[in-house]
Amino acid sequence: SQIDVVDGPNDEGEMFTRPGLLVDAFPSPYPNEESARYANGGALPPDLSVYTTAKHEGVDYIFAMLMGYRDPPAGFPVRDGLYYNPYFPGGLIGMPPPLHSDGLVDYEDSTPCTKSQ
Repeated sequence: SQIDVVDGPNDEGEMFTRPGLLVDAFPSPYPNEESARYANGGALPPDLSVYTTAKHEGVDYIFAMLMGYRDPPAGFPVRDGLYYNPYFPGGLIGMPPPLHSDGLVDYEDSTPCTKSQ
């Protein structure tokens, strides 16, 4: 592993670091909820690292949500700073589409790069 995570407590009640595992939650890029909301226009970003185990068919849900950005249906109001995504509860999400176009990665074997990869 290239990342160490804080774990514990051990038998002596102390926290310790260990090499990260694939099942570990991603560390938050924000020190607290308030700074996360401030940096995201008032919206608290979801911790997608726990969705794979906490939500039924979590991996499929994350894929659908990342690929699901659409233009809203006619008459569906979307205020500034939000994006329409029918896979997100309520249909509005504060996270911009992270996979906005094909061709974001170059593969050594010239495999075509698509958003769904």
